[in-house]
Amino acid sequence: MAELEQEGPAFVFKLGDRVQIRRSGGLRGRIVELRGPLGPGGAQIYRVMYRRRPRPAYIEVREDQLVLIPARS
Repeated sequence: MAELEQEGPAFVFKLGDRVQIRRSGGLRGRIVELRGPLGPGGAQIYRVMYRRRPRPAYIEVREDQLVLIPARS
């Protein structure tokens, strides 16, 4: 049997996706940048913008620390 080859990375999240950050007390935000495989073992790192007054704030997290929030219908 031939092995299946993946033609590039399979990203779970896209720019603009709303996500919740695990173990953060319910912090929610929007993905604004894919930083690349910068984490331990090549884990994908995402930049997430979240609300904070008076200006929005940003945090960089690993892919496994994010939970996708379903889009409203």
